[in-house]
Amino acid sequence: MPIKIALFISVLLQFAAAFIAIGMIRRTRANIAWWLISLGFLLMAVRRLFELFIVFDSENPVINGLLSSWIGVAISLIMLLSLMFIKHIFDLQDKLEEMRQKNEAQVLSAILRTEESERLRFAKDLHDGLGPLLSSVKLTVSALKRNPLPDREQHLVVNADKLIDEAIVSLKEISNHLSPHTLMNLGLLKAVKGFISNAKVPGAPRILLNSNLEERRYPFNTEVILYRVICELITNSMKHAHARHINIDLFDTGEGLTLDYFDDGQGFDPALMEGKESGMGINNIRSRIRSLSGRMDLQSRQGQGTNVTISIAHRQNEEDPDSYSG
Repeated sequence: MPIKIALFISVLLQFAAAFIAIGMIRRTRANIAWWLISLGFLLMAVRRLFELFIVFDSENPVINGLLSSWIGVAISLIMLLSLMFIKHIFDLQDKLEEMRQKNEAQVLSAILRTEESERLRFAKDLHDGLGPLLSSVKLTVSALKRNPLPDREQHLVVNADKLIDEAIVSLKEISNHLSPHTLMNLGLLKAVKGFISNAKVPGAPRILLNSNLEERRYPFNTEVILYRVICELITNSMKHAHARHINIDLFDTGEGLTLDYFDDGQGFDPALMEGKESGMGINNIRSRIRSLSGRMDLQSRQGQGTNVTISIAHRQNEEDPDSYSG
């Protein structure tokens, strides 16, 4: 008797599961895989019903058992087909995700190119427009210095001459920061060395750079992104982390470029910095590295410095490495 009660409850549960599955077909947009799963649930319920008949009707156990066995075969076949369709769906989802990431990288790349093009245009406007004007003023003031003037006026001319010199130097620095000529003409490694050299001011941390890039050139996006990321990391170490030592390893492994950056500064909690938009920001750095299909790992703790590891694989059919015009 307990077996009959258990089988009866099992039949009810199986039919309930089948009806629920059938009722969800519309919500799954009539996907064929869900149709097959629903049919499988229904056949499971029917098979359980035949097992119940075998218990109650012992006169035809062979016939009922044979039907139950063939229903089991049908269930197995249906489940196999449904799993094949589900696998196909997952494969399509993987392809869609791959396409999404590729499109995202292309959009970020287009934004980067537009941004760098505007930086270059603005730098040229500053250099070609404001530069000659300052030079003309410099010549005029220099001519005034050669003429005999009262001491008070001569002092004003000397001060004006110094201020113009400072303005010319600042203009060159701004122009170079907007569009670094060393990066365009000589490559990533020399551009980074130039930035490090300019960063050597009193109180600045000791920066050690190890690299095997030499004079090799890389695609436009790769050079620009790595250069700006390295500059931003160094700036953050100097301004915020108060680091005393910075170690930068920039290598071409043959399969791609790797950057290992470490400072011994005060560190921070990465979770608290993720949403900040100051400077480049961690999110901005991550998105730029992601536009190159690269990987970035950031490790930092209060009082234990910061370590950033970036890897960017060489891609096939990349753009011309010398196409740095933007």
